Amino acid sequence: MQIIEVNRNNAEILFHYWNKIGESIPYFYNTTYESFVESLFDDTFEGMTIFKYNKVFISKEDDNVGGVIQYGIPTFHFTEVGKITENVNIGVIRNLYFDKSRNDIGQALLDLSLEFFKENNVEDIYAFYHAMGMSCNGNHGKLHENYSYVGELLCENGFRIEHENIYYVCDMSKKKIQQLDNSRVKVSDIDDNRQKFVLYDENNIALGSAEIRYIDKLTGNKERNTIYLVWIGIDKKVKGKGLGTEFLNHIIDFCKGKGYRYLHTDTAINNETAQRFYIRNGFVNKGVTRSYFTK
Repeated sequence: MQIIEVNRNNAEILFHYWNKIGESIPYFYNTTYESFVESLFDDTFEGMTIFKYNKVFISKEDDNVGGVIQYGIPTFHFTEVGKITENVNIGVIRNLYFDKSRNDIGQALLDLSLEFFKENNVEDIYAFYHAMGMSCNGNHGKLHENYSYVGELLCENGFRIEHENIYYVCDMSKKKIQQLDNSRVKVSDIDDNRQKFVLYDENNIALGSAEIRYIDKLTGNKERNTIYLVWIGIDKKVKGKGLGTEFLNHIIDFCKGKGYRYLHTDTAINNETAQRFYIRNGFVNKGVTRSYFTK
């Protein structure tokens, strides 16, 4: 087994393996090589560089890649109330994948990261940190249940589950939507690939808001295929009146009008209200995703 460090000049040896991993993960979108390399080494989140120290290694045998790990020290972190702080002393294992029959490869790669964190006096380590996922994956950083054996290896090494979400996909081409009064919904740009929606009543009082991200602008793929619904919310004072479905239909109608077919989203595994909402509105459960941490 060879352990080889990956950089911008030799990342092509990883790209084929990365695409193989992504065949069973719904948020591993079809990505150009250029966008993959940028996400791997020069990634940002809302304008901030994600990593100040960033390492990528692969395991290789007989010219075949059998595993990959990416880890480092980020430039920012989130407080318990979700605010960004630059007072950072955490480590992040961003990616860890290996063939299911080769736990030895997974352990060897994981040991590299744990030794790095020990040398840098980092005790709090997060694995598959949600917001620090690859931009070409829509920043969705959690580990999909199809790779649960990776999570099992993490737990054997002192990690535990931090958060669990359910990932959903809606095929908008199957949604038949009656004509809508679009005057009640206002759309504004947040940045080049994000837009905000606000739903108003007849008195111009805001009743709900939502945000979408255009995945093709993150992957470099010109095909208009997928939009990610970052969040959608309705004022609790008017919940239960069908406004959530009406608002979602406005968003779907807008996305279809731009030529997109799929709408992706996710929600916490304990948010049963949101789960029922998505299923009722044509979304399909595509599996559980998990993040991990050790302290």
